[in-house]
Amino acid sequence: MSRAPAPAAAPLTLSIERLRLDGPALTPLQTRQLQRSLAAELTRLHRLEPLAPRGGTLEWLRAPELGASATADPVRLGIELARGLHRALARGA
Repeated sequence: MSRAPAPAAAPLTLSIERLRLDGPALTPLQTRQLQRSLAAELTRLHRLEPLAPRGGTLEWLRAPELGASATADPVRLGIELARGLHRALARGA
């Protein structure tokens, strides 16, 4: 039995002006790795569970606390941040 393809996600533009991380400083390479993994995971999650478009801006959004395993690797950190952001946006934070 085959499943029907998931509906295409509506186009979504998300601009993150500033991302504040409390913890060790990242090198420029680690910062780029975090940015790429954050964008890739948000895109993947939006395809799986599309976010409803809404206008306006959020002044700030607090991500959940992350474990030490996520903060040790900038790629993993980006993925975990994306998941927390997606959950918060999905519930209309």
